[in-house]
Amino acid sequence: MTLKIDHARINAAISKAEEKTSGEITCVIKSKALDYGETPLGWAAVAAFIAPLLLATFGTLPHEWLEPLLTRIFGWNGLGVSGDFADWEVLISYGFLQVIVFAVIYSLIRFTGLKLILTPKATRNRKAHQKAMEQFYARGLHLTQAQTGVMIFCALEEHFVDVIADAGIYAKVDKTLWNETVATLLKHVKDGDLTGGFEAAVEKCGTALAAHFPPGEDNPNELPDVLIEI
Repeated sequence: MTLKIDHARINAAISKAEEKTSGEITCVIKSKALDYGETPLGWAAVAAFIAPLLLATFGTLPHEWLEPLLTRIFGWNGLGVSGDFADWEVLISYGFLQVIVFAVIYSLIRFTGLKLILTPKATRNRKAHQKAMEQFYARGLHLTQAQTGVMIFCALEEHFVDVIADAGIYAKVDKTLWNETVATLLKHVKDGDLTGGFEAAVEKCGTALAAHFPPGEDNPNELPDVLIEI
């Protein structure tokens, strides 16, 4: 998914929201899909396991139609006087078929959009949340003086949004605010307005922070007011 992002507008929205609060808001977007290395491995292994069984079920045995190819590659004499492969030749033909199926399915999924599509939604959400938590700590949102850091995270390809707040905020702000913020940003993403979505999400968080954490006489800007792309 490719959506235009106006960094200047989002940065301005963050700065405006933070004028009315001592809290800190950071926006992070992951434009490219996360890595799901286990997905092509899993599907390829399953396909390699069941392919010979399916062929056998429909009366097509791998060693029968692989015989000409294996004969050319390994120099086998093919079917002997008895009309049968030796047992070890049959086993190797099945293994050879499984290797081919594994390589084809792995490559097809690994290097196409199928990798994301075939990854279960629960796995996508779990990994996206892990990436969000990683960014929360990497960007230092847990190090603000009053524990008032908030991160709005969007994994664009996964259609996943997470809002993570530090302990000081969770103790005071109604949890429904985070759900509303997530829903707002997701709706704008669906409508193709990523910039407007971040602006609306930042405004919601800023309003809540201003109600519970108004700015003091000394209101340092502890974190950069910028959208971060990773």
